[in-house]
Amino acid sequence: MAFDCVFVDFNVNKDNKKIILDQFSYAKVVPFVKSYKDILKNFWQDINTKFFWLLTDLNDYSGFDFDYIPEQFQQNQLHVWHSTASKEGDTFLINRNEFGKQIDTLTNLRDFKDINYHFTHDLVSHVWPMQQYNFNNLLTNIKNQKERYTYYYYQQPVWQTAPSFWEEPKIYVSDQNKFNILVPKFPLKEELYEFPRVVKSVTVQTDRPIFDICFIHNSEPFWQKNYARLKEHSKDLPNKIHLIENVQGRTLAYKTAAEASETEYFYAVFSKISIDPGFRFDFIPDTFKTSRHYIFDCYNSTIDYTYGHQAVILYNKQMVLDNSGSDLDFTLSQQHDHIKFLSGSTTFHEDETVCYRTTFREIVKLLYWQENKPTIENNFVLKTWFKSQQPIVLKACQDAKKFYTENKDNYNKLFGTYDWNTFEKII
Repeated sequence: MAFDCVFVDFNVNKDNKKIILDQFSYAKVVPFVKSYKDILKNFWQDINTKFFWLLTDLNDYSGFDFDYIPEQFQQNQLHVWHSTASKEGDTFLINRNEFGKQIDTLTNLRDFKDINYHFTHDLVSHVWPMQQYNFNNLLTNIKNQKERYTYYYYQQPVWQTAPSFWEEPKIYVSDQNKFNILVPKFPLKEELYEFPRVVKSVTVQTDRPIFDICFIHNSEPFWQKNYARLKEHSKDLPNKIHLIENVQGRTLAYKTAAEASETEYFYAVFSKISIDPGFRFDFIPDTFKTSRHYIFDCYNSTIDYTYGHQAVILYNKQMVLDNSGSDLDFTLSQQHDHIKFLSGSTTFHEDETVCYRTTFREIVKLLYWQENKPTIENNFVLKTWFKSQQPIVLKACQDAKKFYTENKDNYNKLFGTYDWNTFEKII
């Protein structure tokens, strides 16, 4: 028995289209727009047979049986065939009159009163293009995407889900780390969080990325102790450690660390931090966000407060290499996130010279930001520093405030606190 046919043309496979039109030369050919529900709503009244097929070129029908007729008790059901784990397939046999009764009450096609899902090996589903990415090029690749959907994978391709066209497009995430994603073509501006519909069906496990660690020191009195602690802490971790020694100039030190790193991101561990036992160097950058640095927390006993100052930083290697170092704070001059996770405790107060200049520089930065980009947090941190019971810390705070007040309109003078060799000349 021949049934009418609506053929939804995605324009992805000419061979599949030929198979359908050879079988149903009279099929009504329509382009895919929005969802199957919307297409059916527009065309069901044009159907002249009791049942009708909705077919698409997303399937190879060369082995499919189009002579299927529902049993009597199944005739009001919406019949759907699928050959993947997603039940919301692209092949339908529909009772015209029953569909007409329900269509105005359906928010989504899956709300149909009685759906009969048929799994079959007689269909071969379309496989969407696959593309490997890294953290820095994923969003650019998506912006340039040509296909309706593309499957992106970070390390190696794993099981690919099939998108549902029963409603508007969605992003499909198939692992906890968001490394394997099926993305529809859309006008991406900045980051994937712009897209409103995301389906997370954690069906595969992926390994965490392993990023290098760069320990940076300028022969501070306590650097060897903190370096030894880092090595002991990391002995059972897979991360590779690079020692960055006595590089003159803050910017050059960061860039030297980036060049030493063999991974896309690297952890900068500065000589003034004693690593916390719970910090495992296993953070995962968010693939849905633009590339950025990640600043963790560090406990400062001299002010009894924990925030990002002197903490471990997960740097994006390319961003470090691109940074001109012309801002008062190298890290904050680029896109960054603050991760409220303790990376360690600072030991800067163990040496008076290091304590004084570290405090002085931090207060100058805090005062500068409070005047130019004030926040409640920044104001609180400033007040906390000035409440310190450590004499050398309090003196540095007072001296820095006086220095800033006298030079706040002279950015070059303020910038002189950026590196220690110029710091000594301006104080």
